[in-house]
Amino acid sequence: MAQYSASQARANFNNVLEFAKTEAVEIHKHGKPAVVILDAMQYEKLLDYIEDLEDTVALLEHELNPGDPNEWIPLETVLAELDGSDEPKSKDISNQAQTLGQEMAR
Repeated sequence: MAQYSASQARANFNNVLEFAKTEAVEIHKHGKPAVVILDAMQYEKLLDYIEDLEDTVALLEHELNPGDPNEWIPLETVLAELDGSDEPKSKDISNQAQTLGQEMAR
């Protein structure tokens, strides 16, 4: 990671931006890291990666401690909410669950 002091970054801002397209650039103020400049696409990838990690952590936490079964939401209610309807439908729930599972696996 490239490093610049704040005054160096200010004096060479166009170079800093150009350099940031290929790797992160750390800007120091008073000798300590203050900010990092990153390419926008790399930043978006980083956010996506963090979101995926948060989802994984939430899933693992639930697997370790699924909570009280009395507080679980029935599958029919979840499917109705996903369909945008207010009431659970009387369709074959196992077929809907299987379809939903297949869609989530993609």
